Amino acid sequence: MTLIDLGEVRGDGEPASASRPPRAVGRPLRVALAGVLALFVLASSAPVARPASAVLGGRLGSQAVVLGGRVYVLAPEVGSGGSREVTAHATPAGAGDGVRPLWHTAVTSTGRLAGVQEQDGVALLIDYQPAGVQTVAVDAATGERRWQQAGYPVLAARGGLLLLGDDIERGELRSVDPTSGRVRWSVPGHLGQAAFHYRDEDWAAEQVALVTAAGGIELRDAVSGAVRATLAPPPGGWQGGLQVEISGDLLLAFEQDEGEVRRVTAYGLAALDRRWALEQPTFGYAGACGPVLCAYAYRGFALSGLDPATGAVRWTNPRWQTVVVVRGDRLLAIADEQAGGTASHLGVLDAATGREVADLGRWDLAFSRSPDGPHYGTRPDRAGGGLVVVELDLAGAAARPRDVLPGAAGDCAADGRDIVCRRQSGTYGWWRLPA
Repeated sequence: MTLIDLGEVRGDGEPASASRPPRAVGRPLRVALAGVLALFVLASSAPVARPASAVLGGRLGSQAVVLGGRVYVLAPEVGSGGSREVTAHATPAGAGDGVRPLWHTAVTSTGRLAGVQEQDGVALLIDYQPAGVQTVAVDAATGERRWQQAGYPVLAARGGLLLLGDDIERGELRSVDPTSGRVRWSVPGHLGQAAFHYRDEDWAAEQVALVTAAGGIELRDAVSGAVRATLAPPPGGWQGGLQVEISGDLLLAFEQDEGEVRRVTAYGLAALDRRWALEQPTFGYAGACGPVLCAYAYRGFALSGLDPATGAVRWTNPRWQTVVVVRGDRLLAIADEQAGGTASHLGVLDAATGREVADLGRWDLAFSRSPDGPHYGTRPDRAGGGLVVVELDLAGAAARPRDVLPGAAGDCAADGRDIVCRRQSGTYGWWRLPA
């Protein structure tokens, strides 16, 4: 199962690359209308039993991250010194327990705290400062400050941690010990372009592809830093700037000139051997989508599935714009028609054919860091207030009602059965969904 990165997501707020990116393909109209009506009836009659809940606090402008049995609330800037308060709460381990604050700590920042990751008992706070991204490491159990270094944190296999610099002129990749910040190895002088090959089971990086200052590509082991394969620029050089992406067992090289992709070349990941190339492609980005590569249109809206072996287009579905979750041969996609508001029009597609399996209607996505989900959608409960929560079931191609959260307003994030949402009062609340 793969989670597609959409960029900044409310409830977590961690920015990511926005460079990645649809009329109807599907069932007869009466079947679609019946499905929508059934979904509306089910959602409106969600279970009456109320889930376990607690008020977490937090002001407007705060952000919440649910991760590994903890909820982190990152407060906005307060005071002239730019100090930001971070609060960690422990979610209940069993029935009858309550949410309890673990610790509070203040982080001095001239930028914006937005996002948390955990590795080896350390909470990694991501601080977007004007001069570049900083990682602030604190003890996940106590909040005690451990270390602070430049770079964006990327979790690596076997408990490792990579820090990727975002300075184009002096870009650097470092492997550090998560608990102490001690540098294990580093690669200075690349151009700030990198791509990672992640394990499906824990979303930890196993390999990293770097564009070097000389314009070549290096494939390195994410744990040891050892070079596994290298690729020199082609005869005549690249057609403009180079971006790389790892998709399954392929490395894709995107050559861009004046913001437009001129050529895409696929290389085998093991030895960086050339597999195929597309000149003047109609898409601006492609990434792994189970049995195909999902290609996102350079202009306009159209989602396509490419054959990973040849680059040939297997299917195109003009209704759908982007894919947010991949699970086996099913894709959770967002349609192009957005009639205002923040909710996304969601649907389930068959990855092999691009066929629309189900139209799930409009839901706000509750961001989840777990690769295996579950993934939830929310929308206002018009009957009694609060939010209706559904589980987005890709295998069953359905939005299954899970509960109604009284007093909740939106901006939700989730991990397992724990979900945190902005309350109507402006603070954050925690709810545990029924099993």
